[in-house]
Amino acid sequence: MCGSVEYVTSELLNLLPDCRALVAVGDFICSKLIECGYVPRVCVADRVTRRTQRQPVLAEKFDRVAHCVNPRSHVCRGAVEEIRRVIRLAEEEGVSTLVLVDGEEDLLALPAVAESPPNWCVAYGLPSCGVELVVVSEEVSEVAKKILDLFEKVEL
Repeated sequence: MCGSVEYVTSELLNLLPDCRALVAVGDFICSKLIECGYVPRVCVADRVTRRTQRQPVLAEKFDRVAHCVNPRSHVCRGAVEEIRRVIRLAEEEGVSTLVLVDGEEDLLALPAVAESPPNWCVAYGLPSCGVELVVVSEEVSEVAKKILDLFEKVEL
């Protein structure tokens, strides 16, 4: 069921204390969380919402900014490796990172789930509806990895 942006954001904020850390995927959800005073450990954004230009997520709110390339409708190895790297850095050193994607971040929620440690959460936007929150477990991570293995390998 879809709700207002304010309702969805407040409901998400109520669930976050149960998460050891949060990876947020998508410009809209990243910016809404930051507006509410919550900076996710990792934000993955492409600076575009619904294929139209949008204000960039506030980079100064993060300890680090990373970059990767991921064309629309793809999950590129380099993007997966960068997500893995920043999640490990966040886990080991507690730093927050904004990952700016050259291309599109939509499908990168899947590797975020696959690479996040247990009890981390991954939030991603559902256009015109709200947000989905996944609590990562070993089983959930394995399912995400199996789905990623089903993707067709292409050379870009």
